[in-house]
Amino acid sequence: MQLVRNKALMVRFANLALLIGGFGIGQGSIFLAQTLLVATGRMELLASFGTHFSFAMLGIIAVEAGSLTVLARQASHLARDGGEQAPVWQAYWETTIFRLCMAGIVTLSIVAYSLFAAPEAFSRNYAIAALPAFLFWAFNGAGFLDGLQKSGISGITGSIAYLASAVTLVLVREQSPETAGLALGGALSAGYGLTVLAQYLSLVRSGWKPMLVAPAPGGIAKAFREEFAMLSGLLPGQFYFRIQLTLSTVFLGPNATALLVYAKQIVGAGSQITGFMRRVEFPHLLHHLRDRPQAGAADLIKLQKGSLAFALALTLVIVAASFFMISQFDGFTRQAWLLLSIFGLTVLTEASGQSLVQILFAHGLFSVAAAIRIGAVAMGVAFGYLFIDRIGLTVFVISDFCSHAIVVTLSLVYLARKARQI
Repeated sequence: MQLVRNKALMVRFANLALLIGGFGIGQGSIFLAQTLLVATGRMELLASFGTHFSFAMLGIIAVEAGSLTVLARQASHLARDGGEQAPVWQAYWETTIFRLCMAGIVTLSIVAYSLFAAPEAFSRNYAIAALPAFLFWAFNGAGFLDGLQKSGISGITGSIAYLASAVTLVLVREQSPETAGLALGGALSAGYGLTVLAQYLSLVRSGWKPMLVAPAPGGIAKAFREEFAMLSGLLPGQFYFRIQLTLSTVFLGPNATALLVYAKQIVGAGSQITGFMRRVEFPHLLHHLRDRPQAGAADLIKLQKGSLAFALALTLVIVAASFFMISQFDGFTRQAWLLLSIFGLTVLTEASGQSLVQILFAHGLFSVAAAIRIGAVAMGVAFGYLFIDRIGLTVFVISDFCSHAIVVTLSLVYLARKARQI
C-alpha cells in the first residue's frame, strides 16, 4: 500500500514539474523575445505582436471551452471502469464536436474582421495565417491526458506554440509588417498543430491508440451543456482583468495602469502555478469522490492541501520580496512592489476559491460553478467602477478580495446544501 502511495506521489510530482517546465519554456521564450525587441527598439512590432497574440490566446481559450476539466473528469471515470477505451474516445469525439463549433465561430469572426474592418497589413496577415490554429486545437487531447494522470505531457506540449512564436518573432524583427504578420500567424498555427500531434503520439505510447467511435446524440447534448456552462464561467474571468485595465486607463491614467499591469503579471504567474497543482490533484479528487460519494467539502479540501500550501508559500514569498524591494528602491519600482505587498495576498484567496470550484467540477456541477464565477466577476467589476474615484488603484485589490470571498461563500453554501441532500 505504501509503495502504491509513493508511486502515485511521484507521478503527481512529475506532472507538476512538467507543467511548470512547460509554462517556463513557453512564457519564458516569449518574454526573452520581447526583451530583445525592446533592446533593439522594435516597439511597433512588439505592440502589434503582443496585441494579436493576446487575442489569439483568447480564441484558443474559447475553443478549449473548459474541455480540459470536462474531458478530464469523463476520461478519469471511464478509464477506471474496466479499462474500456471505446467510451473514453466516444466522450472525446462528443467534446470535439462542440470545440469544432467554437472553432467555426472564432474563424468566422476573424474572417469578418479581416474583410470588413480593413485592418493594417500585419493584422490582416496574422489573423488569416493563425486560422488553422483554432481548427487544430479543437482536436486537442489535453483533457484526455489530464484524466489519465498525464497532465505533465499536456503541459510540456502546450509550450510548443509559444516557443514557435517566440523564435519566429526574433527571426522576423527586421522584416516588413506584411511578412512578420504572416510568419507569426503561421508559427502559431504550426505550433498548435505540432502540439496536438505530440499529444496523440503520447496517447499512443501510453496504450491509447486513437479510435473513431460514433458520438451519441445524448453525449453530444451533454457535451454542449457542460462545455457551454464552463465557457460561461471562463470568459467573464478572461474579460475581468481587461475591464480593470480599461477602468484604470480611463480614471487613473497610464502610470497607474502600468503599475497594475506589473503587479498583476506577478500575481497571475503565481496563480497559474497553483492552478497547475490543482490540475495534478484533480484525478485524485475524482477517484476519492467516486469511492466515497458522501465525502464532504472538508475532506475534499484536504485532498488539495498541496496546492493550498503552495499558494500560501507563494503569497509569503511575494509579500517578503515586496518589503525587500520597497526598502531598496524608489520611484516606479517602489510603488509597484508596494502595490504587490497587498496584491500578493490574492494568490492565496483565489486558490481557496478555486479549490472549492474544483470540488463543484468534480461533482459535475458545471452550471453552478459558472453562475458563482459570473456573479463574483460582476461584483468585482461593479465594486471597481463605483469606488475607483475614492480609493484609487487599491480598489482593484479590494475588488479581487470581494470576488474571491463571493466564490468561497457561495461554493461552501451550495456544497453544504448538497451534503444535506445525500
